[in-house]
Amino acid sequence: MSNQNQAQNQSQAAAPFDGGGGAAPETGQTGAAVQKIEQTGAAAHVEEAESRRLVDQRKADKVLLVETLADFSSDERLVTADELLVAFMERAALAPPVTVAHVRQELESMPDPRFEGPDSQTVAADMARIKAMEKAQPGSAPDPEVPGLRKTRRLLSRRQLLSSLLHPAEALAESGADPAQATESAPAAEPAEAATAPRVVEREYAAALLTELLAEDEDVAAFTAWDKKEYYHYKPQMSSLYAGILSTANNRMVQVASVVRDSSRDYPRPVALEIFEYPPFLFEAEALQQCLRDMAESEEYADIRFTESSVGTVYLYSTRYLDEDYAAFLAENEDVGAIASP
Repeated sequence: MSNQNQAQNQSQAAAPFDGGGGAAPETGQTGAAVQKIEQTGAAAHVEEAESRRLVDQRKADKVLLVETLADFSSDERLVTADELLVAFMERAALAPPVTVAHVRQELESMPDPRFEGPDSQTVAADMARIKAMEKAQPGSAPDPEVPGLRKTRRLLSRRQLLSSLLHPAEALAESGADPAQATESAPAAEPAEAATAPRVVEREYAAALLTELLAEDEDVAAFTAWDKKEYYHYKPQMSSLYAGILSTANNRMVQVASVVRDSSRDYPRPVALEIFEYPPFLFEAEALQQCLRDMAESEEYADIRFTESSVGTVYLYSTRYLDEDYAAFLAENEDVGAIASP
């Protein structure tokens, strides 16, 4: 081969690297693209696995039990343990498995009540005040039925309950932490499809959940009424004082005496007789007068007395906690003083 042909062949062989001839494949960019595709596929796989991860069943059942109780309280109904457990077991048997993805989706779609409506700024202070009063003196907090706040309190409690279902690892992943680290920290869980079989919820299991909730959640409350029955209510939806009023609905004398004694002890102040004609009491005028006559004839209610303001408003008070002169002063101040000094 001549020197000229050898030079030509060498020039053609070097051309791809010198810019001559066909372009050489960019191996660095190709490798990066392949790596990106692999990472995307791995991320999709992790996301799919995450969407099938179940939350802890016991935690999910506790949330469902609280929601069942909250439904009764929202409807202004007290509930016994038997009634509550039966309602819970029926709902739990039909409830589908709860996945982490489902919890996240509901939290993301749920409106934040703290930033909605004119009442949003008072919700936190309202709840803090009620809890402080309840802690200092059970039953002393007034019923927090400020218009528009019941729905807000329900949303707040629902958000807190759902957040409690997320493992700290899921919370890290949700806030933008390393997903790999979150996956390693999260507890192992079965795929959602594995829990589709019909479920039987035992009463002993449900009763154990209720016992745990009473110890763990201060919003789940129980008390023994005048008839020795134990009732349950959910404080964000029904205060202890309001629950006590409802528990005496089947005994009018006990109901009137309980309200008067509680008011004389806790505030202290007498109670205007006319309030018993309004919700939640709804006494008819004649029925109220008959109730008072019956109470006057019973030694059990001898501490319930009357006083009258200068404008003729009748008040009731209990001598267990207020003497006659102080009760008269408080009645006059509440009835006339508020008008004279608005």
